Amino acid sequence: MREILNPFSDALLEAPHWWVALSGGADSVALLYALAAYRDALSAPPLLAIHVNHGLNAAAGDWSDLCQRHADSLDVPLHINVCNIEPSGRGVEADARRERYLAFEGVLAEGDILFTAHHADDMVETVLLRLLRGAGPRGLSGIPRERACGAGRIFRPLLDTPSDALRSAVETAGLEYVTDPSNLQTEQDRNYLRQNILPAIAERWPGYRETIQRAAGLQAMAQQRLSELPLSRTETVMGEAALVIDPTVDVAELAAQIHQWLGESDIDSPDRRRLLELARQALDAASDRLPELRWGDGCLRAWSGWIVSVSEPVEDCLFPEEVVVGESAEGDWGRLDWEPADDGPGLAPGARLSGSVSGRTESVTPLNRPQKSTNKWLQEMRIPPWWRRHLLVLKSETGPVWVLPAGPLSGATALEGSLAEPGLRPIWRLSSSL
Repeated sequence: MREILNPFSDALLEAPHWWVALSGGADSVALLYALAAYRDALSAPPLLAIHVNHGLNAAAGDWSDLCQRHADSLDVPLHINVCNIEPSGRGVEADARRERYLAFEGVLAEGDILFTAHHADDMVETVLLRLLRGAGPRGLSGIPRERACGAGRIFRPLLDTPSDALRSAVETAGLEYVTDPSNLQTEQDRNYLRQNILPAIAERWPGYRETIQRAAGLQAMAQQRLSELPLSRTETVMGEAALVIDPTVDVAELAAQIHQWLGESDIDSPDRRRLLELARQALDAASDRLPELRWGDGCLRAWSGWIVSVSEPVEDCLFPEEVVVGESAEGDWGRLDWEPADDGPGLAPGARLSGSVSGRTESVTPLNRPQKSTNKWLQEMRIPPWWRRHLLVLKSETGPVWVLPAGPLSGATALEGSLAEPGLRPIWRLSSSL
């Protein structure tokens, strides 16, 4: 079985642990036994396996049992992850993939390698599907041989091996494997391509696998060249990734920069027409406009010289109704701490305030500053409009005393209220989950 793998580099052999993604199908079973043979023949890292039970098939429990038997026979510790698929609107296949990779990230320690059984047919199907969806060089590069995953990396050693060769190796060895009946359902694009289109292509062009893989390699080289081109400066806006808009470029160049930036962030790009429209609006928009592009799970907004990749915050946020000055407090979005107000007035330690997260703040007069509305002050602090309705407001009996943006900003804005010197100043830190 070991012969299905190419020799591994020293870097792979020096990893702390090897993991194998074990579904129970012929491909992953072949990979498990090949890696175990490597482990036994070489001074390879300790081998572990992970099986993700998506719960989407009535026989899913039996598949987990089969994986356990294979792992036990090879003395390979098996981690079984049972997940509940939360529909996202992108389809069951995409949702299952998301949960699967979250499970992978959860087990990989620093420097660990996770081997997956993606093979030559997976590569071909991926390239053709992306071609039909109008992908560019990045998409047409197909499945990368390796990439980062959590604290470790994913490595795919079987991308040059056809699936029938893997199945033959497993059957010759007399190893049991499962066949997912959903693979025969042609409602899904990948299955339709596999069942109806590729057999016809194989009959006409028997060497199609090698040809498409060669084309994918050329696209990968082109993408590498593109990734080396200079990209406009990137920043972080309220914890969200942002591309700085260069006002000297034209619409096509800005669209290309956005596409490249999304690719480097491992985000699937929307189609070219929509990117061009966003770029045009971003370059032409008045300061009070907020051009937006939504697709799938993505959202881009052009604002104040940035293209911002937006992760929508939840509408309803809770915070303790009472806050004691000097005592830390936790809310849905973050944590409230305190520091000495050495450079200005602060709040008296032990004072009791009410706390809430809301954008409905009344107009107030900041201490020792000209009178302006709260919203005006937030504009001057360059808080994006979609964040301005999500503010931590601390109040005393006399009214607002502090308004803090619900984001990763150090410090806060002092507003008119009950202040004392010396005192404490609140610090609102965004939760790491956002």
